[in-house]
Amino acid sequence: MFYKLVLFVSLLTFSCTPRLATPSTSATSSEDTEPDSAIAEARGSLDTFITKITTPHPNQTFVAVKVSFTPPGESPQDIWVDEVTYTNGVFHGNMGDDIPSLRLEAGEKVTINEEDIVDWMIVEDGKLVGGYTIRLAVQRMSPEERERFLETLDYTIED
Repeated sequence: MFYKLVLFVSLLTFSCTPRLATPSTSATSSEDTEPDSAIAEARGSLDTFITKITTPHPNQTFVAVKVSFTPPGESPQDIWVDEVTYTNGVFHGNMGDDIPSLRLEAGEKVTINEEDIVDWMIVEDGKLVGGYTIRLAVQRMSPEERERFLETLDYTIED
């Protein structure tokens, strides 16, 4: 449980940043399109995620999706949901943080709509699989931030 807390705090600190536009929104040349590209890559590879979680690798230690929740009258909030399962075409998992305006609490079981998934991650054999927004966040960190962040993880991030 402590492992999950440390992981979520790290992920929330470094990869839960507001999105500039949704992937379906066309961006002008002055906008930052990398977050949208990371989301599009994650969504485009959901079949890989589904295959991996429905036929888990023996050394698969963590499974999560980043889900966009939109409280009424508020901006979307991207929250990691862990212990994700996929049964009969439906995702389920445990909230990684509270959203009081939606009456959702950390650890609460939720059903996840595929269209609300903005990223996915699996830790397998001690390596990150997926995690496109995490990879982008790490890439954008200063060398000092990157070093501190990577020290908090018990997995590696490879290209």
